[in-house]
Amino acid sequence: MEKKQRTTAQTVGRIAKIVAVIAIAVVLVFVTIRLLPWFISLKDESVRVAFQEYVHSLGFGGVLLLLGIQVLQIVVAFLPGEPIEILGGMLYGTFGGLVLCLTGVLIGSCAVYSLVRLLGKPLIDRLFKKEEVSKYAFLRDTAKIETMVFILFFIPGTPKDILTYLAPFVRIKPLKFFLIATFARIPSVITSTYAGASIMAGKWWQTVVVFVITGILGLLGIWYNNRLTKKQNAKLAQEGEGAQAEKEETGDDL
Repeated sequence: MEKKQRTTAQTVGRIAKIVAVIAIAVVLVFVTIRLLPWFISLKDESVRVAFQEYVHSLGFGGVLLLLGIQVLQIVVAFLPGEPIEILGGMLYGTFGGLVLCLTGVLIGSCAVYSLVRLLGKPLIDRLFKKEEVSKYAFLRDTAKIETMVFILFFIPGTPKDILTYLAPFVRIKPLKFFLIATFARIPSVITSTYAGASIMAGKWWQTVVVFVITGILGLLGIWYNNRLTKKQNAKLAQEGEGAQAEKEETGDDL
């Protein structure tokens, strides 16, 4: 009976997750369609200037709005971060947008860390597939945890959202993780804010070049991430087999 109830709960959880993903996808498509004419109108310099002036007229409220959107993107792991970073560059320039986005990343990372510490592993099980989580199993046992986390956040194309949610389960101090998760993103964030600043300056070809280079680096990052995680998990498996064999030889498992 208990097993049946657990299976039912898991099924309901999976259905709820699918419904949530579909709902988010529908909202994103709807928002994209509604905003597409506005994005096209950005070719007109007067539209770009008017938009920037309007947000700046909000004063600190405009800063808080962008900051809040960036925090939301970190907490809601399914949302893409690049559009927000581009928006930051459009409104506050390459480096102003960088500072605001990184501040939002830091606040969002702290919020996610606290949330996972409060709700525990069930939250991870609801948000991510088992295969996605097991891919980073090696982080629990690697001796060079800070270096490995920095590499994963530094290279483009890695699923940084899941890494943020897994941080409470690895042996790394919270402060170190927050600093790494924030500052290791600088290369990927600054390329997006630079692209946003280029859009505001009307340098469209420059923006296209940045997007192309970023896309290529993203593909290379995905390839390297897959290669790195497979190598580290294979190493972890070999170490586990070696330890088991040593126990059998010495009789420690008896």
